[in-house]
Amino acid sequence: MGIYTRISKDDEAEGLGVARQEEDCRLHCAARGWEVAKVYEDNDLSAYKRRTVRPEFRQMLEDLKAGRIDGVVAWDIDRFTRQPRELEAWIDEYEEAERRGQRLVFDSVSASDIDLSTENGRFIARIKVTIANKSSADTSRRTKRKHLELAAQGKLPGGRAPYGWNREDRRTLVPEEAEHLRKAVKDFLGGIRWASIARDWRDKGVRSHSGGFFDDSKIKRMLMNPRICGYRMHQGELFLDESGEPVVGDWEPIITPEEWYLLTEKVRRESEGRDVRDNATKYLLSGIARCGRCGTKMRAFPSYRKSKTSSQFKYACPGKNDGGCGGVARAGEPVDRLIRNAVFLSSDKALANVRERAPEWTKEEQLASLERDMAEFKQAWQEKRMSAARYIALTEDLEKQIAELHRERALHRAEAATFVAGPIDIRGKWEKLTIEQQRAAVLKVFRAVIVKPASNGPIFDPADIEPVLR
Repeated sequence: MGIYTRISKDDEAEGLGVARQEEDCRLHCAARGWEVAKVYEDNDLSAYKRRTVRPEFRQMLEDLKAGRIDGVVAWDIDRFTRQPRELEAWIDEYEEAERRGQRLVFDSVSASDIDLSTENGRFIARIKVTIANKSSADTSRRTKRKHLELAAQGKLPGGRAPYGWNREDRRTLVPEEAEHLRKAVKDFLGGIRWASIARDWRDKGVRSHSGGFFDDSKIKRMLMNPRICGYRMHQGELFLDESGEPVVGDWEPIITPEEWYLLTEKVRRESEGRDVRDNATKYLLSGIARCGRCGTKMRAFPSYRKSKTSSQFKYACPGKNDGGCGGVARAGEPVDRLIRNAVFLSSDKALANVRERAPEWTKEEQLASLERDMAEFKQAWQEKRMSAARYIALTEDLEKQIAELHRERALHRAEAATFVAGPIDIRGKWEKLTIEQQRAAVLKVFRAVIVKPASNGPIFDPADIEPVLR
């Protein structure tokens, strides 16, 4: 006999609901002299949502077909399924067994009149599953409406407190956790990779509320969530009010909206391949240096040192089998020094020419005009001078334009704040920067560094290195 247990939502993630179901089902089997062969558990999974995969439920049906179990006991039919089509698949198996002269068992703790091996039992099961399906549909509709209202009001969604916020009220910050998140934002904007941030958290012993470590993807998801800057999200997207402005939530933010927009913009650019990303971050110009003969990205390789003064590593064009020509190689240290000094000069020049204020954003009037149009359309609809269909048709694209302009303005303000603060003194801070931050500094000045074939034998000639400015 197989026992099936399921609960739709396990907020504490402790499995207490399914454990109670299993205990009741075992007592039910013992009272009837049935031997329990296996317990199938789908914890924290819905039986109503069609796209939800219940692996144990599927395995149980396969075991029934294969004869590994000769029946199922569930706490109630709605724990078993809330989808009529799933029930029919099971009924087919019980009817097929009946035609073979085999009697499969189906029973529930809460109702003894549901027996899929009888016509009357199947009839009752169909009615109860249909009712359970309708109940779930009604609950789903009410829940969606409730979540929409909460989002519009900036109220917290349900669930446990995310990392950074107190578990009791879910609104106030945990100072130490919030500081870890702020530093992660600063580090990423400074050029440090997600994997390095996650490694730093592990080294410091930073753990989630459930006690586990964070990997790079989890950290990225937390920082990309607009909640971190105080904005409300709904159905996986930033929730906007009727004028196209982000809805502000009723909890303490960890970073500013400007910082969040900068972070999401950097992530977007990287995903589009605009920034050079390379796993080999041990060397300054890996993936930035390009062969002056064929244009292929050069790789860095440790060198065998013949003396204390010889090169520790070299940049080389990969061979023909790896997409390059293999014809250009150069000692790495002099190339790095040349490019580093060029970055220093660029930083010195920027520091000497800091303007007092950032340029104005030029689309303020365009945004104001679109918002006036939106307000007029809304008023016309509310006063019954415009149909709902016409209102939606006119404002659907308008909302997208307003939202995009708000995003652009926030990015401009963030960049303006950075500009007013002034360029960073790269020369004075270079040795304290990580290799990733040094590479980011190079990429702010140069798109690539062309390494030409040597023109002066083994003697390094700066003329053979051609940095390509942004």
